[in-house]
Amino acid sequence: MKAMWKGSISFALISIPVKLYPATHRKDISFKLLHKTDATPVQYKKHCPVDDEDLSWEDIVRGYQYQRKKFVVITDEELEKIPEQASKTIGIEEFIDVGGVEPVYFDKSYFLEPAPGGERPYVLLREAMRRTGKAALARFTLKEKQHMSVIRLYGDALLLNTLLYHDEIANPVELAIPSALKLNETELSLAQELINRFSGRFEAEKYRDTYRESLMQLINAKIEGKEIRMPPPPEGAKVLSLMDALRKSLEKKAGRAAAAPPGPPAAHKEKKPERKRKARAAAH
Repeated sequence: MKAMWKGSISFALISIPVKLYPATHRKDISFKLLHKTDATPVQYKKHCPVDDEDLSWEDIVRGYQYQRKKFVVITDEELEKIPEQASKTIGIEEFIDVGGVEPVYFDKSYFLEPAPGGERPYVLLREAMRRTGKAALARFTLKEKQHMSVIRLYGDALLLNTLLYHDEIANPVELAIPSALKLNETELSLAQELINRFSGRFEAEKYRDTYRESLMQLINAKIEGKEIRMPPPPEGAKVLSLMDALRKSLEKKAGRAAAAPPGPPAAHKEKKPERKRKARAAAH
């Protein structure tokens, strides 16, 4: 795998040369747009409507629109001269508790690998973070944007998550979300019991994209010229009162638990009367 960024982690007087790699890859199924009559892929041309001519990449520059129909051109050379863009440093600013960042701020994930010569300080930082239970808040520039990021442990690797800035998060105050309602204690108790019965641990390997699997079955069937058969859509659920819905959910969960295969049989203890009979026989 080719590194997408090379630089160093820096904090205090310590510098750790590292390489940055994507930690995730999407598995979406993509479609191309085709001409309906002959299934030819549609082309998108870079075209200038004023000069009425098609353009190549050499004819195109980067521009920022500051007023309607007014742009200022920014060249690659000018971007490279911006200090933050030229920096190749992931600067750690402070250490925080691992759970100290709200999930809404997380954006993308990257693995950090030590570059040659950086193995020892890399492991030193990792183990110090493991023992203290801390994550690192850092700032660095990638793809013409300065990112706040958090560095955490992922097994033996350092994982860097880029963060959204506070002004990039929508304000839920604008939504019609109730702050408080008078709740029925019975409903609340049933809801708590339902949560307890459905509680468990997150195991990522248990989950898969069933929609993508069904879509690939459809695609493969059409490629092979097979008849396409899809199960009917589920019937709409009956409208129940909240209380009835909670009770029926608990009953359904209890039924699943009862239907689960039993565990290994417990060893049976010898009954007390049997032990007494043997003791009397031994006395005679």
